[in-house]
Amino acid sequence: MQAWQFWRESTRHFFQHWGSYVTLVFITNLVISYLAVPAFTWLTAALLKWQHVPYVSYTNIAAITLQHPLAIIGLLLILLAVVTLIYWQFAFLLLGITNIRTGRPDSTRALLGDTVRSIAGASPSTFLFFIGYFIVIIPFGSELFTTPLLNKAKIPAFIISYLMENPLWTVLLGIFYVGAAYLGIRLIAVLPLMMIDHYHSREAIRLSWHQTRRNFWNYFSKIIVTLALVSAAVFVIYAALYIGQVLFDKTSFGLVAATVNLFLMEVITEFIVCYATVLFMMVILSSHEAHRRTPLSLFSFREPAKTKFRTRLLITSGLVVISAALVGFNLVYLNGLAMSKPLTIAHRGVDNGNGVQNTIPAMVKTSKERPDYVEMDIRMTKDHQFVVMHDANLKALANIKKSVSKLTLKQLTQITVTENGYQAKIPSFNHYLNTAIAHHQKLLIEIKTGGADTKDLPERFYRQFGARIMANHEQVHTLSYKIMNRLKKEHPQLFVSYIMPYNLTFPQTRANAYTMESTTLNDTFIDQAAREHKKVYAWDIDTITNLDQMMFMGVNGVITNNLSLIQQEIKDNTDHPSYANLLLTFMNDLSLETQTQ
Repeated sequence: MQAWQFWRESTRHFFQHWGSYVTLVFITNLVISYLAVPAFTWLTAALLKWQHVPYVSYTNIAAITLQHPLAIIGLLLILLAVVTLIYWQFAFLLLGITNIRTGRPDSTRALLGDTVRSIAGASPSTFLFFIGYFIVIIPFGSELFTTPLLNKAKIPAFIISYLMENPLWTVLLGIFYVGAAYLGIRLIAVLPLMMIDHYHSREAIRLSWHQTRRNFWNYFSKIIVTLALVSAAVFVIYAALYIGQVLFDKTSFGLVAATVNLFLMEVITEFIVCYATVLFMMVILSSHEAHRRTPLSLFSFREPAKTKFRTRLLITSGLVVISAALVGFNLVYLNGLAMSKPLTIAHRGVDNGNGVQNTIPAMVKTSKERPDYVEMDIRMTKDHQFVVMHDANLKALANIKKSVSKLTLKQLTQITVTENGYQAKIPSFNHYLNTAIAHHQKLLIEIKTGGADTKDLPERFYRQFGARIMANHEQVHTLSYKIMNRLKKEHPQLFVSYIMPYNLTFPQTRANAYTMESTTLNDTFIDQAAREHKKVYAWDIDTITNLDQMMFMGVNGVITNNLSLIQQEIKDNTDHPSYANLLLTFMNDLSLETQTQ
């Protein structure tokens, strides 16, 4: 079947039975988001608290394994439960959509029973294949189907950015994704074969590989056409609402129109999420049913009028119930009360490449733009002094194949570094701090670790700079738990943030704040931080879309490489914005992915 014909027939079928499909997808997402995710979050937090584990990261996983084996066993059991529930969600949707397409011969109870039997009969390899399929094999699949349980299974953006800076890694990454997409299409029938027909994963892979031998472009085009048309529909709908609001803003009905438009945007987006999920499942089912009846033959059944009326009444009633809450939120948002106004923090002391990172000329230039803080990095030198430098070696900025830890402060401060067409000397932290104080610029100081570090590094740092840091309200953050914990233990009045590149669970530490990489940051983490009177700084926030999402979540600060852009967007969002602009900002927060999380 041609991709266009498949989309047309699938869409017509969806709208003929939209009540059943929306009920299936929406309620499933509701159960996962508001029951399963909070339960797993609570279990993980309770386990770590019981075992006295303050945080979980790649930096301490070995220590947890050796010192807290029960915690590791518990985390593995929770992981197994999460994987099982992800499998259940996908199987239930797959079986439910199949049931609707065939005239709903089975009840919901029977479907649940089939799903449980599918899980009970699945081998460990089946679960492993399922997770690998969605995390690795089809990276573009999350644009059409996602779940909050898989949300944490992401590669942080800073790792992708790092790889993309190297031409070789860029090519290898491109080859990987092309290969992953090819495998994803060739194995597209595996999941229904395992979940519906209960094949072993090995046999399902063999059958799928054989079945898709001459149909690769057929399935690939179905996915691309579906994705393109869903994206186009979202764009057209959002554009119409925005343009309409621009016109209403010129009348006395601006607030009323904005409230209605915002409600429509929320409802339509959730509806499109359900639509995209169903079509994605239909693409998969089209591969499974190639050896059975054609999908077109399944689109001809007539759903009983009583069933159709009942499902549509259920969805309509649900919308009526939640509309009051949505309208209430919309009024709060449109009056500027639902978004935070985060601190602006210039990453490595630069704005859009206006100088060499972590150098005094760049910091002075950036300070004229009045960021709340300039974030910068320090390292210990061979003679146990502190120099301003991000990288552990000098290759990237000075083209010198030497480590910072192998040179003295005097040697380092004589070296010229080059970046973005600018040159400057490497500064000592003492000089950098004094210059910042002279220009009334507060700093967010990142303490890096390296080969020259001494055991008393935190005390040396505080002894040399503590008085000035406290007097000028500077802040400190670090990726090292030991340094953070020791600074807070010995100097509780010092503001110290703990840097976390990955959000697995909320930590229990002495830190005043958490500097969190934005890829896995969510509002649950931020709400928990607020309850414990801790701040959350998000990094790196370099686009308007990402900033808008962070402001909706309620972050306290954003670390950015594009300071002026971010400052302007914050101003536009908080300084008496038009209702049309608020709608545009809300559009950036809405997406097919975020709506199901």
